[in-house]
Amino acid sequence: MVRKGWVTPKAMVEEFEANEYVAACWGVACEVDWANKVEWAQGDYKRGVTHDSDHCGNPRNQVIYDYNSDGIADAMIEERTDGLGDLRCEIFRDSSYSSPLNISDVKSGWTIYWTTSSSDGRTWNHRGKVFNEYPGRPNHS
Repeated sequence: MVRKGWVTPKAMVEEFEANEYVAACWGVACEVDWANKVEWAQGDYKRGVTHDSDHCGNPRNQVIYDYNSDGIADAMIEERTDGLGDLRCEIFRDSSYSSPLNISDVKSGWTIYWTTSSSDGRTWNHRGKVFNEYPGRPNHS
């Protein structure tokens, strides 16, 4: 026997929940020639603070993460370093490296500056122009 009855109507809302990382719609690669000149001028080049197109110069190695799992990008990490593990990037809007920039505010077309630091105290200075990962599709992520 099937029972029939009245059910009170109710609205349900689904909330988007990001997975492990947020897919960024932009990429950035370090301008390694510029960065190596900076490190040389500072005297850090001889201490092994060098830049390479296979590492920081490869845009696929700068990855955007959502550590808080709230759907908002909150960190950029350099992966596939030369034996240094994953390095967290601190992003800046200018070459003085004095105006921190929130990763979620970065726009395609900007030149950004960032630093990475190793556990032995060395710091790398980077610069790169942000580009749209999907030309013609600015909202694709």
